[in-house]
Amino acid sequence: MNTEDFELFELILEDEGDGVFANSFVEAGAIERDFVFFNKQKVEFQSVDDEKRLVAGPLLIPNKRIPRMDENMGIYNVFFTPETIETIARKFMKNKYNSEVTVEHENKVSDVYLTESWIIEQSSKDKSNLYGFTLPKGTWFGVYKCDNDQVWSDVKAGKYKGFSIEGIFEHKASTLKNSQLFTKNIEDLTENESEVLLSYIKNSIFNDKFR
Repeated sequence: MNTEDFELFELILEDEGDGVFANSFVEAGAIERDFVFFNKQKVEFQSVDDEKRLVAGPLLIPNKRIPRMDENMGIYNVFFTPETIETIARKFMKNKYNSEVTVEHENKVSDVYLTESWIIEQSSKDKSNLYGFTLPKGTWFGVYKCDNDQVWSDVKAGKYKGFSIEGIFEHKASTLKNSQLFTKNIEDLTENESEVLLSYIKNSIFNDKFR
């Protein structure tokens, strides 16, 4: 079953109560990206620092198709635009939800809080690059401090691997096709992606020339 064939909805903020009100530490997040650990002296991505207890990763990635399913709508896909993600992030900070954290979307935990948060402006020249990420422009990136001994122990053990938002959103039917999502601006391509694109263009020109 190919989830790209299902109906597509854009998630938007429409009412005052809409938005993200918590983030959850989960084993497998909807955006399919793990967070990483910080080392106290330099960034070493598989190391753990028992002193600082910091984890970092994307909270929301723009234009990423996320499969969903419920009893009323069946299986469908949703996505957030960069503009909506920026509004979500600003509203989250304004409402002081930094310490609203759960694990696996079930139990609320204390002594875990968002200590850094920003919107990525340029994929190849962003602070998140230092932590091993190359993410699209418009991504909401966060760094959490874990003073909760149990949560930190579970993070180190690999029980929690990423972030997953908790919030309320309105569904707006989209005229886009699933294949139209996840495109990048040329200036946001990484060096490796640029080389792949250049190779593709060269091969296309070569093939056209000798047809």
